[in-house]
Amino acid sequence: MIKGKEDNGGIDAFLGKNTTFKGTLIFDGLVRMDGNFEGNIKTSDTLVIANSGNVKAEIEAGQVKISGKFDGTITAKTKVELYKPANVTGTIRSAAIQMEEGVVFNGSLEMGESLKTAAPKKGDAE
Repeated sequence: MIKGKEDNGGIDAFLGKNTTFKGTLIFDGLVRMDGNFEGNIKTSDTLVIANSGNVKAEIEAGQVKISGKFDGTITAKTKVELYKPANVTGTIRSAAIQMEEGVVFNGSLEMGESLKTAAPKKGDAE
């Protein structure tokens, strides 16, 4: 189970379980996704992909918490947290990562303090 600010009702926006959205999402605060999202996400705050969430995206965020399905690239300035039963495919770039036993992760991982200050911008060579 994902723990944190969202347990206290501190969610600023919510994508419901039976909702599908394609496009670009830019926000401040905490956003929780229980539905389907495809596109780009940019925030300096926290993104939560809940158990029923299914996200295909390029994400730039302060912190990302996942217990659902994700396919794409995550660049997180502070931390990525993966909780069972998360299924993650793609690239994670973060200063720190926490992965619970039972998580499925297929992809590449880049870690280091330099990611806190120099998150890659869209279009940069990889």
